[in-house]
Amino acid sequence: MTGDIQTQPISDALQSKINLFRTTTDLRTFQINTQTDTIFVNLNYLAEISEYFHILRTGSYTEKTSEKVILDDVFTEELVIFLSYACPEGFEFDRTINQQNITALAYFSDRFMVPWVKQEIKKYFKSEDFKHEIYDTEMLIQLCYLLRAQSYASADIDPVFQKIARYGDVAAVDKAVAILPDKESRIYIGERIIFFRPYTFTVRPQSYFTWNDNRARLFF
Repeated sequence: MTGDIQTQPISDALQSKINLFRTTTDLRTFQINTQTDTIFVNLNYLAEISEYFHILRTGSYTEKTSEKVILDDVFTEELVIFLSYACPEGFEFDRTINQQNITALAYFSDRFMVPWVKQEIKKYFKSEDFKHEIYDTEMLIQLCYLLRAQSYASADIDPVFQKIARYGDVAAVDKAVAILPDKESRIYIGERIIFFRPYTFTVRPQSYFTWNDNRARLFF
């Protein structure tokens, strides 16, 4: 991932979740070494919802025998955000999607092959919650780039394009699109935003010329 979460202070709630996954239990014994930390998860549970972990659990791989996998390109904070959504705590789930977790959910649901999370993301984009929640413009554009790279259908991403198109600061949007990594994505995302951008026009000045008034005629 991009590591955007690393630039933001870690909330107390997220830190509490990280501390939870740092400790082993009778069920959480499988070790994940990230770029920044070590956490423990219930591999049997993850194997039920993720094709990636299912392969680790059932295949003949060293990760299965060592009960450990190395994800050295992943930040702990981002992974824990995903796990907090996908895994229960105290037999309860928190399945809220918002600006704080959408990027992590989109990234890891694709990487770990968790189709039901992808479906929840698609439903969220069509919801009133997404429509009215205030998002950072650059974050939305980066999200579009990520979703397109993951081969989401255009119709699934269109609600995000529509949300970006409603922002009044066109220059800020264009600037954020311009820094995307590849030209093809810049063109595509820019065109989709323009497609949904509200049409603006300048009202023509009112004319006081009366065609049938001899006193106002231009030609005699």
